[in-house]
Amino acid sequence: MRNMHVRFILLICSIFLLSACSKKNIEPVEIGINPWPGYEFLYLAEQKGFFEKVGLNARLIQLGSLSDSQRSYINGFTDGMASTVIEAVQAEVHGGKTLKIVMVSDYSNGGDMIVARKEFKDMHALKGKTIGCEVSSLGVFILQRALAKAGMNLSDVKLVNIEQTYAEKSMQDKQIDAVVTYPPVATNLLKSGRYHKVFTSLEIPKEIVDIISISQEALDNNPDFVSKLHDVWQMGLDYYRSNPEDSLQIMSTREGVSPTDFKAALTDLKLIDKKAQRQLFDDTSFLENNVKQVCGTLVHVEAISTDCDLLPNIVYKSGDI
Repeated sequence: MRNMHVRFILLICSIFLLSACSKKNIEPVEIGINPWPGYEFLYLAEQKGFFEKVGLNARLIQLGSLSDSQRSYINGFTDGMASTVIEAVQAEVHGGKTLKIVMVSDYSNGGDMIVARKEFKDMHALKGKTIGCEVSSLGVFILQRALAKAGMNLSDVKLVNIEQTYAEKSMQDKQIDAVVTYPPVATNLLKSGRYHKVFTSLEIPKEIVDIISISQEALDNNPDFVSKLHDVWQMGLDYYRSNPEDSLQIMSTREGVSPTDFKAALTDLKLIDKKAQRQLFDDTSFLENNVKQVCGTLVHVEAISTDCDLLPNIVYKSGDI
């Protein structure tokens, strides 16, 4: 009788433990995502039910800017983020959970830019002027690269921290003379006719890489997460190609621009399909070199302090996909 009682207790404990594990496993991986045309195909996939179709245990958390996504991850509010390599590098250095770059959504091929009032004809004309950018993320990297191309450095301009949410108003109120920006904010600024581009990521090809990065902890709890993420990404791209009007309506609505403007913004980036993903993660040298380059620039402008040789390990390895 006593043995039966012990076995009964063990059975109850086992059921409890299994139940606890199941609850843990069904918690979705939350990914911070801000407005950017390249990320929208993931949003499209979610809206069309592709997450459920392949069993991707994830949920997109809508945020206002790259800085918001980075802060949310570092503070433990999300399990991953859609960002550029720059934010992933900073998050790793600034104490967020160990993460891995698991997908590349696109290369910015003109989509990221510096927009100035029309009286400033080029980057040289901005010497001594006030430029707004997201100092804690992509903005300072692009500004430094643009200034370097013009034979200048950050000390040649007045730098003001302006996040994308406030960029348009800051320009309109003439608080700043130029701003580092990207669609949809860049789209609205340029349509006003009062501003123009003085620098774009087209001048630094393949340096601005847009990615999805996920915490190592979340990946450990969801071993097939990466392969399913790649699947739903491709499904989003395929749906767009087969149903462009519906896709553009869905994606442009979230961005707050017209379908025509959203489609135009897509021409300034190169989307990466599943086949290209496989190549990038079979041979990680490109991503690892990009991580080192980004890290070196951020160290140079004193945005971070770290040993850049240690950071390429944030790139997920193909053998684990």
